[in-house]
Amino acid sequence: MSDEFRPLLLKLMADHKARHKTSIVEEVCGLAGLSMEERLEKIPSGISRAANRIGWARSSYVKSGILERVGRAVYRMTPLGSEMAEKWKNFNKIKESDLVGLPMWDSYLANLYERKNHHIDGISSSPALETFAGNHENPEDKIRSAIREIEDETAVELLNRSRSNSPAFFEKAVLNLLLAMGYGGKENLYAHVGKSHDGGIDGVVKQDPLGIQNIYIQAKRYADGNSIGSKEIQSFAGALQGNGVERGVFIATSSFTKQAREYAQKLLGRVILIDGQYLATLMIRYKVGIQTKQAFEIIELDEDFFIE
Repeated sequence: MSDEFRPLLLKLMADHKARHKTSIVEEVCGLAGLSMEERLEKIPSGISRAANRIGWARSSYVKSGILERVGRAVYRMTPLGSEMAEKWKNFNKIKESDLVGLPMWDSYLANLYERKNHHIDGISSSPALETFAGNHENPEDKIRSAIREIEDETAVELLNRSRSNSPAFFEKAVLNLLLAMGYGGKENLYAHVGKSHDGGIDGVVKQDPLGIQNIYIQAKRYADGNSIGSKEIQSFAGALQGNGVERGVFIATSSFTKQAREYAQKLLGRVILIDGQYLATLMIRYKVGIQTKQAFEIIELDEDFFIE
């Protein structure tokens, strides 16, 4: 379990040196005194069991602010990490429940809770239904539930990373998403606007090679908890009209107020709103900002094989 590796990971990173994730695995395995056989032991997916558990431990520390990414797959302990390393220096196990109370971890849990209870594609959470499913679901349903759990956690991370990157990066990510969704025509033509005098327009996707029909984009990288009101939607709608454009998409990492959604409805489809939760769902569905780690096959009996 990751619980046993967390104290060792804290001990290793306490020197504040930046380490690549591969080095972290090797050094933590050494501190744990794992034999070569134990290090090579694999889980059914073919991944090293130790590397998998240490990876989960590292991930939880990043989410809680104990470790920080300082490069591609490179991590370093934060001042908070030093504080917690001293506090937990005699712990043989550190559970996820021990992370509760740390601001970044609590924020992560709150975002995950919001994600699980957010209505996505007409699916909503119901404690009664979840209890029933937990007692009666078949193996395929269990696999789907596990995949959904992974997708929920990934969605939270997608939004957090989108909020922490630059506005220019977010605008580019939004354009890439729209292109992945099929907008921009077969040639995937798009033009980036994003000028100071653009009137609230961050980009434009050409729906055909000649650019006869365009979709204008507003991409707002708002902090968690900052809702977008009707004033911003009105401004965007005005910018569309000023540019002689009929349709636009307002995409944000946060949510829209009730008034903002009501105003958009009055525009009769001229402005489409995509909030942070739906944005994360679309990024996962069209594989923007994510990669497939592993694919699973579901098998069943071949009845034709047994026909004599």
